[in-house]
Amino acid sequence: MPKTSYDAPAVRKAVFLIELLCESEKPLGVSEISQALDVNSNMVFRLLKTLEEEGWIVRSSEGPKYSMSLRPFHFTSKTVRRMGVRTAADEPLRTLWEETHESCYLGVIDGTRTLFLEHLDATGDVRVMATPGGRFLMHCAAPGKVLLAFSPVEFVEKVAKVEGLPAQTKNSIKTLKVLQKELEAVRETGYAIDNEEYADGLYCFAAPVFNVKDELAATIGVSVLSLYYSLERTIKELGPKVISAANATSMSLGSTRQIHFKG
Repeated sequence: MPKTSYDAPAVRKAVFLIELLCESEKPLGVSEISQALDVNSNMVFRLLKTLEEEGWIVRSSEGPKYSMSLRPFHFTSKTVRRMGVRTAADEPLRTLWEETHESCYLGVIDGTRTLFLEHLDATGDVRVMATPGGRFLMHCAAPGKVLLAFSPVEFVEKVAKVEGLPAQTKNSIKTLKVLQKELEAVRETGYAIDNEEYADGLYCFAAPVFNVKDELAATIGVSVLSLYYSLERTIKELGPKVISAANATSMSLGSTRQIHFKG
């Protein structure tokens, strides 16, 4: 790759060092790494010490040699899981969009917010639009409520503490007590609704996606404008379609857990 004016040589060397250790079947010492990367020993030693302090590599008991730790797996495994959910949801989400022509999305937990892995825009002249990668408050939107409802209680409390449950509209949930009651209802019905809680004039319906362990993996949902839909119509007409898409995705992930529409 050609170098640019933004090139960071030290970072580049660290990347090459990590790749070398990942590919090596045995621990490597400073001189071996220095020779393989054509980098002076002093630089190699400093990089190794930094990576060791950050937990990315471990020192061998056989001597001053190093190998990769499992810390990178903590991050890459999350990415793999997300890619698996996205692949499994591709066809069901596309079918949902073709049936509704409304804003359809696939969301997962990212920190204390909802992250859209995929979003298909509505086709109307006036429509809801978003982009994959967008992050949203959880307590005042249907996808976030689903993710909270099927997560541990401690996580719900953490979200409330970190985000503070800010009101986006007059309908937004503002207290942890009210949120917990709402999440109980979500677990009971198997889906969540957003009654103009995130934005005025916007309704949402979302359902959970489960993995092979029958644990929460993601959420699939649809957002519509009150210009075209009433809340009742959103639930009765679009709800079953959303649940069908979520159940199909769960099945693709190997889950036996299915949601049944309770209109």
